[in-house]
Amino acid sequence: MADNKQRSSRKRSYTLIGMALIVLLVGGGIIVNHFANERSRTLAFESEPVRLQLEKSYDHFEGWGTSLAWWANDLGGWKDQAKVDEVMDLVFDAEKGLGLNIVRYNIGGEENPEMKALRPGGDVPGFQPEPGVWDWKADAGQRSVLQGSLERGVNIAEAFSNSPPYWMTISGSVTGAVDGGNNLREDQYDAFADYLTEVVKHYRDEWGITFRTLDPLNEPSSDWWKKGNMQEGSHFTNDKQAEIIKKVAASLKSKGLDGTVISAADDNSIDETVHNFSIYDQDTLDVIAQINTHSYNGSKMEELRTLAERHGKKLWMSEYGTGGSEPHHHEDMTSVQELAERIMFDLKIMQPSAWVYWQAVEDEGANNNWGFIHANFNGEEQYEMTKQYYGMAQFTKFIRPGTKIIPTDDGRTLAAYDADRKRLVLVIRNELSAGKKAFDLQSSFDVANSSTAQVYQTSPDRNMEQLEDIPVYANGLEVSVADNSVTTVVLEGVTLKAGQ
Repeated sequence: MADNKQRSSRKRSYTLIGMALIVLLVGGGIIVNHFANERSRTLAFESEPVRLQLEKSYDHFEGWGTSLAWWANDLGGWKDQAKVDEVMDLVFDAEKGLGLNIVRYNIGGEENPEMKALRPGGDVPGFQPEPGVWDWKADAGQRSVLQGSLERGVNIAEAFSNSPPYWMTISGSVTGAVDGGNNLREDQYDAFADYLTEVVKHYRDEWGITFRTLDPLNEPSSDWWKKGNMQEGSHFTNDKQAEIIKKVAASLKSKGLDGTVISAADDNSIDETVHNFSIYDQDTLDVIAQINTHSYNGSKMEELRTLAERHGKKLWMSEYGTGGSEPHHHEDMTSVQELAERIMFDLKIMQPSAWVYWQAVEDEGANNNWGFIHANFNGEEQYEMTKQYYGMAQFTKFIRPGTKIIPTDDGRTLAAYDADRKRLVLVIRNELSAGKKAFDLQSSFDVANSSTAQVYQTSPDRNMEQLEDIPVYANGLEVSVADNSVTTVVLEGVTLKAGQ
């Protein structure tokens, strides 16, 4: 005890000497920072700082995801298991990779054997190759990726359909109707509902996998699903969407599949989603638990958010990708900026519970910008990460499921707060020239326990590189942002101020 007393009295005397020294030096016109604690000092903001809009924040964010169509069908068949594991870790492992925790499993329709137009990976096998015949060995590739994702921390799985089996269709093909119209035969609605729910039941009973949601539709309002396309697709008019939704819901119920509920309608455009939900009859609305929308097009994000709240439905942004242009070289940030902009808009305004990318892995032979990883789906089992992979990591590595999403008063920034980890995350996208971005945190957060913040950056010459830590002041911080970059700032030990 005596020793402790001596130590504390020594500490006290050092503090007094330090304070005297500061007074002396300040009096003499010299300021020495070594003794001043930056956390108790305030930062003089050179320009108007970004402010967090805590009053607009929400707590229902449950994570990031990817569809397994179509890459899992191919990757799951690779013979080099070590390579498969590497890709799986890069996509799903929270430590080694992006940490995506949501998957959308594609229940294949299986194409007419006489048709040969489907793209690599897109020829997803079905479980009912002909009426009355079930093949449960089918789709082993996608199934093994699904199982591997669950082992790596995926905790939410959705099943969805792009097309009914070819023999249920009017055109005799899973690629769509000849004219882009309805393609499910009138006498096959019950059979299609039975097909989807039988797959859900088999996965639950035989493989121990419960799909939380089942969506029988994919971009059903679109009229580009025409016979001879490279992928599965099926148009449904609004009344036919309602019919299949109600039949699938009844089929789930009759089979006791109470762990699975209906999601819909996975339209290509936010505006189409709003339109469809405004004209579904009440019986259809009653059986839909979750609204799924793609955010490739449309502007009615606030309307959709309000509509979901009014009907008491969960809302997902269930598909987006940066798509169709030719692939960029390794320094090009175009698709990264497009991705970051979309994530920020969707999370700030639409406020979905989940944000799901189309396919995390793309066929490199397709020569486009889809995918965080480009893999060889024709022969040699090779893959490479794209610049977009690192852009996605700037969000998914730090904004984890259960995090509070906080809009800001600045269009190019997003904030998120994890109460369990006491972690505040700030993401900044900058397509302009290099500069500084300041954040005023004092009204909402107590940062007294956070002396420095970690900084990660993706730019033409950096791939989510960790930069030097920056000081945190009592009122906030200022971070340097490179030209054409996405920057993530991470503060640990942060608490919400009382009353927030």
